[in-house]
Amino acid sequence: SGGEQSPHLLQFREDGFLVLERFFTAEECDSMRNQIQRIIAEMEVPPHCRTEFSTKEEEQLQAQGSSDYFLTSGDKIRFFFEKGVLDERGNFLIAKERSISKIGHALHAHDPVFKQITHSSKVQELGRKLGLEKPVVVQSMYIFKQPGIGGEVTPHQDATFLHTEPLGRVLGFWIALEDATRENGCLWFIPGSHTSGITRRMVRAAPGTSTCVEFVGSEPAYDDSQFIPLPISKGGLILIHGEVVHKSDLNSSDSSRHVFTFHVMEAKDTTWSKDNWLQPTPELPFPSLYT
Repeated sequence: SGGEQSPHLLQFREDGFLVLERFFTAEECDSMRNQIQRIIAEMEVPPHCRTEFSTKEEEQLQAQGSSDYFLTSGDKIRFFFEKGVLDERGNFLIAKERSISKIGHALHAHDPVFKQITHSSKVQELGRKLGLEKPVVVQSMYIFKQPGIGGEVTPHQDATFLHTEPLGRVLGFWIALEDATRENGCLWFIPGSHTSGITRRMVRAAPGTSTCVEFVGSEPAYDDSQFIPLPISKGGLILIHGEVVHKSDLNSSDSSRHVFTFHVMEAKDTTWSKDNWLQPTPELPFPSLYT
């Protein structure tokens, strides 16, 4: 078995990404979309989004509240909003289900539907075909890419945010829950850009500073003409090497582009950086992908 996969794997090693159309069924995609609607219906808007601030000091406190909310989201299900969707009192200016940018970062651990998808037998089988010996799940996110306001994601490498020693141990699984098109913000990649390391890292800032993270190094200016678009149908999976350069554009269409994505680390002979914003906790050590 797995013989017919090898051209795929060679392609992945060469490009730094692999497109697997219709990896998940329409039913599986719809179950995730329905579940996220339930989660949103029960959502409480976080307090740091709600307060009306006046003084500089209070603004800093709010920034710190947002930082803490983000920094401690690794083992929880939390809500992150698009800019400009809340007024200064934290009331929604548009429908709340259209205002969310993403939900993260432990859907895979705390929600039965997303847990089942993350650890589904076909994902585990793919992990084995990729030669992963001790894969662990480090984070997951539901990304909405809302119509008209789903912002662009500038060119980046995932290892900037999820650093390991050695590099080359992080792999993204990106699942289209609706067709991803050039109009609604599909991913774009620079093929082969995963082989020259990383130039930028996002690290935890020193305690007490107003920002929770800071960037070390800088992202080079990439040549736009090197990017190729990867539109993909509902249910498709894109495997993303931790160092491949990718981006997505603003969603200028009137349809959303929902995605469930999770990242896996090969834990064998690998050190997870202590400077990463995301850290395993006693409540949630990184769970094994294999069950």
